[in-house]
Amino acid sequence: MKNVLIKLWLHFSLLIFVGFGATQLQADDDHYKNMLIGERAATMGGSYVAISDDSTGCYYNPAGIAYAVGDSLSGSGNMLHKMKTVYSKAIGTEDWVRESEALVPNYFGVLKNYKNYSFCFSYVVPEAFIEHQDLVFDNPLSTVKKYYQSLHSEDITYLMGPSAAMKFGENLSIGLTLYYQYRSFIRQYHYFLESTDDKGYEVYYESRKLREDGMMPKIGMQWSPWSLLTVGMAVDQSILLNSNFQGDVSFHNTDNSTGTPSLSTLMNRTNSAEKRKFPLHLAWGVSYFPTPSLLYTVDLDYYQASENGRADIMNYSGGTEYYLNPTNAIRFGLFTNYTNLPLPNSSTTAPYEYLDIYGASFGYTSYSSSSSLTLGAIYTSGSGKAWLYSGSTETRALTRESLTLVFSASSSL
Repeated sequence: MKNVLIKLWLHFSLLIFVGFGATQLQADDDHYKNMLIGERAATMGGSYVAISDDSTGCYYNPAGIAYAVGDSLSGSGNMLHKMKTVYSKAIGTEDWVRESEALVPNYFGVLKNYKNYSFCFSYVVPEAFIEHQDLVFDNPLSTVKKYYQSLHSEDITYLMGPSAAMKFGENLSIGLTLYYQYRSFIRQYHYFLESTDDKGYEVYYESRKLREDGMMPKIGMQWSPWSLLTVGMAVDQSILLNSNFQGDVSFHNTDNSTGTPSLSTLMNRTNSAEKRKFPLHLAWGVSYFPTPSLLYTVDLDYYQASENGRADIMNYSGGTEYYLNPTNAIRFGLFTNYTNLPLPNSSTTAPYEYLDIYGASFGYTSYSSSSSLTLGAIYTSGSGKAWLYSGSTETRALTRESLTLVFSASSSL
């Protein structure tokens, strides 16, 4: 029975080490652009650094709010943010499917505009993952009669704080945002495994909680060398002030192969105050208005890694906006969401996932004299490889896709 249990452990170690271990707390800390923020910006692929002339600019580039027209109140709600990840033939011959679904209003902002100054307060949810899974596999392997897995987790990050911007004439502005950053992470996971000869079983239970508090300052600049073209730049980096992690793990194993049941039980609690380090983020953008009803915009987002085991990356995004008439506009955008993990090689072992993601967005906005309403959709897809079994170089095909339906409204004050 001991050999059988060792074999079972090798086959199912992914369920402990991939996404569930202490070093894999984040729902998806391998990517930086998991949710697009705002109405106009989100439906143009998040390409907004050289525009940012509404309250959403507090998040993308606070310098842009200096050119906002009037005072405004705006909010956006993701009617649905659904993500699906599939590991091919990961549990015997069965696919392992992970699904996250969240209904989270991800932006709210209030903007006050003066002659040369603008002030704003914004609330942002840049990350929100909610997973609830109960999976049962009958005879996934010749040595396994039944495998049951239950996973319930929530991982949400919040940003909130003030912004200010100042104009220097009609062509240059600078801005500053100071966000308080708060993250709440809760996960409960367990599995039950029964052997085919009814001579043993395993039960594993895990509970983890994490709270992080920090600050994220963002400095931005915008410059218009001529009326049809605007360039923007922004820089930010999150700094944690507090991190509190608690993890409880128990493992129960029964072996009846000798006729006299033997039992082994492991219980362990882990506490940690270690603070993770965030990358330095530099963003550049260019927007071009060939006609009063047409806009093109392009952004580059560079992330300089601050932790070992992470790579520097560059994400790209671009979008267009076209006014059908003064009260109706449509938008389209494309963007990348590259992994921040180094390229794998022949020595790469689990846990490791290498996945680059590509996305597209579309939106429609209806304007009235004092308000606007936006409906849109964001779709992302990517494929790569996952190293699942602990200490093994064996890989499985990995795919991920997500769909976000956007609803947003804003009003002039």
